[in-house]
Amino acid sequence: MILDHRGDAIYRTAGVDVKGPLCHRCGNTSKKYFYSYDAPFDGSRVTYCMKCINLGRSDSMTPLRCNPTVRRKTASPYTLDFELSSQQAYASDRIMDALKTGRSLLLYAVTGAGKTEMTFQSIEWAREAGLNVAFISPRIDVVKEVHIRLGQAFVSSGIDLMYDGVKQVHDYQFTVCTVHQLFNFIDHFDFIIVDETDAFPLPEDPILMQAIRRASTRAATLIFMTATPSRQLIREVGKDGVITLPRRYHGHDLTMPKMVWHDIRRDISRDRAPKKLMNLIRDILDAERFVLVFVPEISLMEALFKVIHEVFPESAAVHSGDPERNHKVEKMRNKEIKVLLTTTILERGVTFDRLDAIIVHAERFNMESLIQMCGRVGRKQTDPVGNIWFFAHYQTDGIRRTFRTIREFNAARVDA
Repeated sequence: MILDHRGDAIYRTAGVDVKGPLCHRCGNTSKKYFYSYDAPFDGSRVTYCMKCINLGRSDSMTPLRCNPTVRRKTASPYTLDFELSSQQAYASDRIMDALKTGRSLLLYAVTGAGKTEMTFQSIEWAREAGLNVAFISPRIDVVKEVHIRLGQAFVSSGIDLMYDGVKQVHDYQFTVCTVHQLFNFIDHFDFIIVDETDAFPLPEDPILMQAIRRASTRAATLIFMTATPSRQLIREVGKDGVITLPRRYHGHDLTMPKMVWHDIRRDISRDRAPKKLMNLIRDILDAERFVLVFVPEISLMEALFKVIHEVFPESAAVHSGDPERNHKVEKMRNKEIKVLLTTTILERGVTFDRLDAIIVHAERFNMESLIQMCGRVGRKQTDPVGNIWFFAHYQTDGIRRTFRTIREFNAARVDA
């Protein structure tokens, strides 16, 4: 079932049940996410849900309309301009087995392992069998990147794209979207691939996981993919349901960060340019490379950007609330920007050529974020290593665990 305000049938006579309160679209029951007001025409009390307001309003006066789920067998051949590694082929076959037997899996793979390509065989089989497929992620940047890659591989397929403010729909049978978009689906998808399973806000919001379960059929196969899975997720899928992939698709080790002990915040607070950082950026640019500079806070990022931009004009800064965010990322891809300062918003789902990474005040980030940031470099076959620097004021457990995790991945045996 697909919830649609233009639907032919009525799913619920009202989107919100005020007695609960309960939103019938997203399942929200928290009172703080409901807002009530008196209608201007007749003074009647209207309550609407703020949890899913970005999908259009669900309120106590308007019916939720729907259309039935349609399944159609469709030939969906794909093309790849490279051959899967033995590790990728092994994972691809495991995913196919899970799909055919209705089981779920966790793909625990290093960043840059080529996880997306490992799903292509199963997507092709699912579409030819008439199964509805969704490739989802909590992050818009990841969704956009995946849609591009799937479009390049499945050139003859119509692939839906949905995220906040964007809705490019063919038939809801092969869909790429953010997790929030699943609020509009009930028992619809037979095969759901969840990329970056651990990314905010999915782990923090149980309603989003509920949306995944509700959007999937009872016999659906769910594939969870991440480089930093939670212990809870590992427990849920069980030991036999975890595929561990410790190598990147090109076979090279993950890059080990270099430590630089320096308090950049103190330099900025004293209106002083951080010399170690500035010299490092100059060395990177002299080597004709590009750099992402991760900063833990927007205010610090903006102050640091003023200093960097004066010396390196081909620089920019981006965060989640930046209206020019997508444009700046594209300029970085097109090599018009050489130094891009960012918050954790770009720790996932982006790939750039000849990239190095600097993490400012690494002590402020947890291990999961540090692993993802490190994963931005060395993703290309033509540049499989790259460089990473941690600028830190002091040592933390997160930094130590990051080094330990990278060492363990680099030393691990490939199951395939």
